[in-house]
Amino acid sequence: MFVRPALAVLAAALPLAAQSPARPVDRMARSFGAPGEPGYLGNVELTASYVPDSGIREGSVDLGNINTTQTRLKYTGTFISGGPVNWSMGVDVERFGFGLEKSSLLPTALGSVSLPLGVNWRINERWTFLSEVSPGLYSDFEDINASDFNAPLIAGFSYAINDNLLLFLQLSVDARRDVPVVGGPGIRWQFSRQWVLSLLIPRPRIEFRPNASWMFYGGAELAGGAYQLSTTHGTEKGDANFDDVNMTYREIRAGLGAVWDVGHGFRVEAAGGWVFDRRFVVDERNRQWNGEGAVYGRLQLGYRY
Repeated sequence: MFVRPALAVLAAALPLAAQSPARPVDRMARSFGAPGEPGYLGNVELTASYVPDSGIREGSVDLGNINTTQTRLKYTGTFISGGPVNWSMGVDVERFGFGLEKSSLLPTALGSVSLPLGVNWRINERWTFLSEVSPGLYSDFEDINASDFNAPLIAGFSYAINDNLLLFLQLSVDARRDVPVVGGPGIRWQFSRQWVLSLLIPRPRIEFRPNASWMFYGGAELAGGAYQLSTTHGTEKGDANFDDVNMTYREIRAGLGAVWDVGHGFRVEAAGGWVFDRRFVVDERNRQWNGEGAVYGRLQLGYRY
């Protein structure tokens, strides 16, 4: 998946850190692979978000309005070895649907089907290495061929200063993205029992947990990816130069959200705010489309076991 702007400073999140709720950081959460009993952890997430109509332009050309519907189903299984190395694998299916007011070169949908494969290696008491590669199809799914295949990579190190303060150095590599390599530092700091500062892409934020059932947060979230258009996309739109090209789509959002731990492994998350950057980029043709700001809403249902 695309590791979306704030691009100069931060890269992709280390998934286990980014998904952890604001609770005291125990040994397993700190090291992402501390020795313990072998086992298996499963996590399922179903997400939907919506950005209503707002204007979109290519340079000075007004293309009317666009709305965006995002849906995502993700399953991650983590194999706990009982030693310093844990493995994960899963399935990630995501789709962006675009409601376009006027005909243009923009697609009506972009999406991906990938099989994320990850490793967490606890090198020693303080250092941990994480890597995740996500081979799969990243496409408009109008036709499927070899050029739709991609395998974005996330890799990084964490350093535990203490049980409540972790530093990160992270890289995200995607040769088809308009910015192929991004990276930088990150931090997860639990500075009191109820508060956590988590500066990790794709969701840098500050979290407040008043009790065991609720967590509230404010911050940013990034969405999008790099996708291959069909071999006839441009021809069907009136410009054959856009046949079989790669397109990057990105959103940068800022807002507030809440997570409710319902119990028995179930949770519900709701968030809303403002999309202040929405764009399509075809780097190989030097073309870019920019959307105006708009509100957004997101709902996620999850289950852990």
